[in-house]
Amino acid sequence: MAFATSQIKTESIGSSWLTTGKWTGAVGDAAGTITVRGQEVLSADFYHNKATGGPVNKPEVSWTASAGIATVTVANYATVTAGRFSIISR
Repeated sequence: MAFATSQIKTESIGSSWLTTGKWTGAVGDAAGTITVRGQEVLSADFYHNKATGGPVNKPEVSWTASAGIATVTVANYATVTAGRFSIISR
């Protein structure tokens, strides 16, 4: 199962954007990406689902931005089947 997102919701929180949803990923797959509004990512948290045996530590997350769109990259190191994520950008 490659990195995938679902149930994505974006809402305004003052001068920033909050993007939330669910994610999945498998160990050994290439890093996954998601794009969000904004030129800067203030926080990007990807949580596993312990009930499905997900990893204890959060995956490594980085980001780049261009022309008002930020690309968040997630380097997953274990299989996650029902994780949740939260990204704040502006």
